[in-house]
Amino acid sequence: MATLLLVTDEAIIRKSIQMGLEKQGHSILIAESLQAAKQINTAIDCVICEHRLADGSGIDLIAHFKPIPLILLVGQVSLQAGIIAMRKGAFDCFTKPVDHHDLLKAVERAAARASQAPQDRMIGHCDIMLKLKKQISRVAPLDTTILIGGESGTGKELVAQAIHGQSQRADREMLSVNCAAIPESLIEAELFGHVKGAFTGATSDRAGLIESADQSTLFLDEIGELPLEAQSRLLRVLQEGEIRRVGSTERTYVDVRLIAATHRNLLDMVSKGQFREDLYYRLNVIELRCPPLRERGEDVLLLAEFFLNAIQTQMARPELRFSQDAQQAIQQHHWPGNVRELANVIERAVVLCEGPLIDALDLSLQSPDNNPPQFSAGEQRRPSENRPMMSLEDYFQHFVLSHEEQMSETELAKRLGISRKSLWERRNRLGIPRRKDDGSD
Repeated sequence: MATLLLVTDEAIIRKSIQMGLEKQGHSILIAESLQAAKQINTAIDCVICEHRLADGSGIDLIAHFKPIPLILLVGQVSLQAGIIAMRKGAFDCFTKPVDHHDLLKAVERAAARASQAPQDRMIGHCDIMLKLKKQISRVAPLDTTILIGGESGTGKELVAQAIHGQSQRADREMLSVNCAAIPESLIEAELFGHVKGAFTGATSDRAGLIESADQSTLFLDEIGELPLEAQSRLLRVLQEGEIRRVGSTERTYVDVRLIAATHRNLLDMVSKGQFREDLYYRLNVIELRCPPLRERGEDVLLLAEFFLNAIQTQMARPELRFSQDAQQAIQQHHWPGNVRELANVIERAVVLCEGPLIDALDLSLQSPDNNPPQFSAGEQRRPSENRPMMSLEDYFQHFVLSHEEQMSETELAKRLGISRKSLWERRNRLGIPRRKDDGSD
């Protein structure tokens, strides 16, 4: 059963709700003011709060208790407050007098969500990562546009997810789109939607991703790949909060928090006429930087252990561990592909190693003095007296054949750290046909 905090200064309401919820086995904590509620340090699963209290509005507790769900109770004359509360991230809102059955159902849903709250996926304890996490906690509740910079593979989407998870929109799903993965001819329709007949193949009206992200967060990865015409449309969303579907003259107003990311120098693109200057300054209200793996010190071993535990469990391998030589190689490698490269290297090592130790040869890393990208064409592991030499193309073929029955083409490409187009090209080059029954993506 759940532990609930009930915040009200009305004795009759307090007694009625308390008796009803305790009858169902829930534990109830009581606070009669905002100040008293903020002093609660017991772990709770849900907050039920009055809108009007002697020292302020219950809406003010939404951000304080985030991500704990909050249910607001409002009077008939305060329905507008309920709308504001929902926009600020309240889990639910009820008018008084409260239907106890409906409130109980809402409490049970809220408690279930609280028990499934996502854990912090940003692994790392180095100073630069701790600073980034502090920045995230400061900017997340502000609802302003954020630009995330950093090299490819540094985890920019994880940063966006962390911002969304700590924001007032966390109860709604964040939508993500990689601007580089959508053909230029389709990107406007994908982002802004279209009406029937707007172009060949538009057989019905369809909402775009921005419209679908109303009241939530939209993450646009590789924003530098957005065509100029789409940039103009996006600027209007940021300035006016309105969109027009492709082929339509009707305006639709949306409330979307935008988080954008890029590995490119947008100011340099602005100087070359490749990116709109006005859009750049609209996006760059707050800028965060994802550090490359080579700047994160001991975090690299922490991440390597994390990936090893996850991958060996997924592949049902017996317990593996890194040898001292492997740990040294991991620490000395330059990691041009950053965290994504590290994950791929560890996965390959789990596939290839004979166990129980993963040694430096299993990692197939270059020496620290000569570190080209890990997946450059033709790279091979050094020969060993005890092990055959396997090229990256051999690994690619082994991985695809081992996993294509369980994974879609999109999942295969993501795990290999390449695009779907590159996956298709490599399949053709190596003579590995795509499964005939895979028409889903």
